[in-house]
Formats: sequence, C-alpha cells, structure tokens
Amino acid sequence: MKIQGFDEESNSLLVSFASDTTQSQNPDDYPAYAYQPVNMWPDITDPQEVKKRIAISGIHHAEQQERHEKFSINLSAQQEYKNMAGQANTYLLSDLIQPQESQPSPESTLVVL
Repeated sequence: MKIQGFDEESNSLLVSFASDTTQSQNPDDYPAYAYQPVNMWPDITDPQEVKKRIAISGIHHAEQQERHEKFSINLSAQQEYKNMAGQANTYLLSDLIQPQESQPSPESTLVVL
C-alpha cells in the first residue's frame, strides 16, 4: 500500500494498493481510496495501528483489482454482460430469499401491503 496524500477537507488518507497477484505490484498504478481514520477507528490513536487497519482492508481492494484485470481480458464474459443490457427480469421473493430455520413458523403470517 502507499499513502498517496491527505485530504484536509474530509480528513481522509488517500491510499492505493497493489499485491503480488495484481498485474502491477506498484500501488501508484491503481486508484486511491479515501480512509477517514477518525471516523472509522475512533479508538485508535497509534499511527502504526491505523496503517495496519488500512492494510487489512487493502487485501479486499487488491482482490477486486485482480478480478477486474482478469475480467478485462475475458472477452466472452464481457460479451455476456453486454448481452444483458436492455433485459427486464421479474423474480418472486421466494426465488431470491431462501427460508432460514430462524424464520417465523408457518403459523405466523406476515402481510405486506
């Protein structure tokens, strides 16, 4: 990770990430994300711990970048998404949300208007 700067208006650290799984291992090659340590981790005052917290979240950003890079070279997957444009879909709620055991018993009735 590389801390690219500090935005005084929002009190944000601007941080970019790269990993050994991204095309480039240089964080400068990737977008910076804004982190507001005062709001995100109000109990953390040690700068080293703040950097560690940011680095932990950077794992997710590097994984996203890797997925994006793999998708950008997969022309057939891109075409599948392009083919979705203009499609309308309707789903039943029961098709999208599977009942869980902690849900109310069948005797319970929920009326949605």
